Amino acid sequence: MDLQQSWQGTSEGTRSRLDFVRSVYLWLMGGFAVAALGALSAPYVAMALVPVAGRFLGWVLFGIQFGTLLFASAVSRRAPLNRLAYVLFTFVSGVIAGIVALVVAQGAGFMPVFTALGLTGVVFLTLTITAVVSKKDFSFLRNFVIVGIAVMFFGSLAAAIFHLETFSLVISGVAVVACSAKLLWDTSAMLRTEDLSDPAGFALSLFVSLYNIFIALMNLLGGRRR
Repeated sequence: MDLQQSWQGTSEGTRSRLDFVRSVYLWLMGGFAVAALGALSAPYVAMALVPVAGRFLGWVLFGIQFGTLLFASAVSRRAPLNRLAYVLFTFVSGVIAGIVALVVAQGAGFMPVFTALGLTGVVFLTLTITAVVSKKDFSFLRNFVIVGIAVMFFGSLAAAIFHLETFSLVISGVAVVACSAKLLWDTSAMLRTEDLSDPAGFALSLFVSLYNIFIALMNLLGGRRR
């Protein structure tokens, strides 16, 4: 009887875990879909905002993106508000990615954009499979990720403010490495966490890492050809 109850408990736990992981990836795929709509609408959004924001368009979009990210993080457990916040963030991120893609395409064509998209997919699949197959706890990457993201964030601001193109490429390399490590860490945490009540939060974290990898790769590949 005890063995049967133990087996049933294990079976139910496994089913709950699978449902949680499935929910996280459904949220993530939904975010990709919304971001794609944002990217397609990027030219129209830019034309609508340029008369208002002028040459500060990039900073305005960055401020909106950062604000929606904080909002989405704060309400990730509060349905249905979490859905609205997630849609807002992923749409704005898609708009920014679309604008960056157009800028890269003007200087180097669309090949760097498609290559960056493909490489981002490869990174995602490779690191996800690594976390699932190895079953390791990658939380030891915490300090590396924190330092890497801090360098990425402040370095990107410095490169944008002072127009440091070469430094921007270096920071993009740091972003790819740091966000890849964070992706591995987040995936490992998703597979090991005992708190299965926040799929939106995990999806948001994965989306941010993949978004940053994509933007950084576009900058690296496009910057080399401009």
